[in-house]
Amino acid sequence: MGVGFGGNAVFNRASPSSHAGCVARIVQDYLPTARAPRILDVGGTSGGFRSRAALPPGTRVVIANPESGTGADYGFVSDMPPAEAGFDLAMLFGVMMYIEPAPLLSLLRDIRQRLRAGGTLLVAEPDPEGVVGRAEVAAKTVYAAIRSLWNPTRFTFHTAGDTRRMLKEAGFVQIRDRPDLTPNAMGVKPPPMPRYFVIAASL
Repeated sequence: MGVGFGGNAVFNRASPSSHAGCVARIVQDYLPTARAPRILDVGGTSGGFRSRAALPPGTRVVIANPESGTGADYGFVSDMPPAEAGFDLAMLFGVMMYIEPAPLLSLLRDIRQRLRAGGTLLVAEPDPEGVVGRAEVAAKTVYAAIRSLWNPTRFTFHTAGDTRRMLKEAGFVQIRDRPDLTPNAMGVKPPPMPRYFVIAASL
């Protein structure tokens, strides 16, 4: 992935996985209670959702992240064997900005195929729209170039509208905005910036 909104603690404060209230609501709204849940955390770390959530006994959390030192189980979703499927919840938080539309669509399709019937993919991404969003897009792009002149991180910033269209194209049926699943909506002070948009896509 590389240097981006998700690569700095300042920007991680706006992610749903950074706030205990958001994490608790995700667990409440999207995990089954009659059986041990299965969760796929794409781009997550062992110190993120897996460690912050109060999960039911027997819950399996699989992390796919190519960056070293993240405690991931796999580098990419495409590396996972067919048996790693039947997930109740998949999360893609602060990852899409590193992926161009065509491979991102392939990733969304791959995630969809690994969800069980009725499963949900939660997408959370820094909102590149609005004054603050545009300023942060510019700042992070400049920072990436300064940090590595020879191989700067390349960004593709996706809007909420872009994301909804790709989720539909990937085969998700129910697509719902979940702005309540953000630290901003829960009144965190000072307000984390840039704000994230959160979208729930179900089969």
